[in-house]
This record gives sequence, C-alpha cells and structure tokens, in this order.
Amino acid sequence: MIFLLILSAIVSQAPGTVILNEVMYNPDGVTLGLDDHLEWIEIFNSSTEAVNLSGMMISDGNNQVYLGHYLLSPGSFGVICANDESFKAVYGNSIRLVPWSGEWTRLRNSSDEIILYSEDGTVMESLRYEESWGANGAEPSRADGGGASLERKNAAGPDDETNWQPSEDYANPTPDNGGDSVCWGTPGAENSISD
Repeated sequence: MIFLLILSAIVSQAPGTVILNEVMYNPDGVTLGLDDHLEWIEIFNSSTEAVNLSGMMISDGNNQVYLGHYLLSPGSFGVICANDESFKAVYGNSIRLVPWSGEWTRLRNSSDEIILYSEDGTVMESLRYEESWGANGAEPSRADGGGASLERKNAAGPDDETNWQPSEDYANPTPDNGGDSVCWGTPGAENSISD
C-alpha cells in the first residue's frame, strides 16, 4: 500500500503531467482591468491521476508563487490569479481558484518566461512567450492588451508560437469603446482554439 502511494506521488509530479495551458499576461485595461489585478495563469492536468498542487511553484525567474492545497482532477483546469476579488468580479464565482502564497510574478507585457516547478524543485514546464505571438502583420496580437488571453492549442504540442495563439471566445458581455465584443479568455474551461 505504501509503495502505491509513493508511486502515485511520483507519477503525479512528473514533468508533463501538469502543464501551462492559458495565460492572461496583458489584460485589456479598458474593459477588463489593470494588469496587477487581472493577470492569471491556467494549468491543466493531462494525466490520468489526480494531482495535489501543494508545494508546486510558478515563477518568472524573479517572484515566486507557491501553490496551496488543491486537488487537480485528471483532465481538469486550475486557475492561479493575481487578485481573487478582482478576478471574481469579472469572471464570476463559478471558477475554482488555486490558493497560493508568495509574491505574484507580475507578467511582463512584452515577453516573459513562466516556469512551473514540482514540489521537489524539478522544472515541470517552461514557457517563454512573446508579445508578437498571434500578431497579424502590422496588427498587434489580441493577447497583448486587446482583451484576449494566450491559449495553448494542443496539450502535447511544443511551448512555442506554433502552439500558442490568442483566445477567440467572444461570449463575454462587455463591449469595448467601439461596441465590439471583447474576448477575455477561457479560464477554468477548454480553450477556444484547442486542436
């Protein structure tokens, strides 16, 4: 019995089990709110086992966010946000948020690296995003302050521009100043651009 518990803990903390899945690194300040309040990171459990996130860490190389007790079921999503109250005011109370301690990573709007560590300090995944990801010629990426998040298309795909694009879910009720729908991402749910 003890052997099975140890084996389960090792499998659930293996690199690739919990992955970075969606990032709101530059919220649309006009309709969504300030970066310091509405940045968030979504993770996904791609394994067949539940994973306790307690002790795992997310960092941008400067600040550390230590994840609290949260049992992430197989095939489910966890959202880590900069400010719980601001997040709930925008997205509602139905999305379960992962508790954390430490200092929020304050994601850079131009480019940054997000590193997910297991409880023992092993790098589980690393994502270096660029503001140009999803840009269309001279048009900036919608994920760079246009209201969209940056979503992973394929859970098994690489952590580069070919597998990360701006979200396309425009079901949110708040229009921009011109009356156009604004996409605020899909926290806690399947990505709008998944393969």
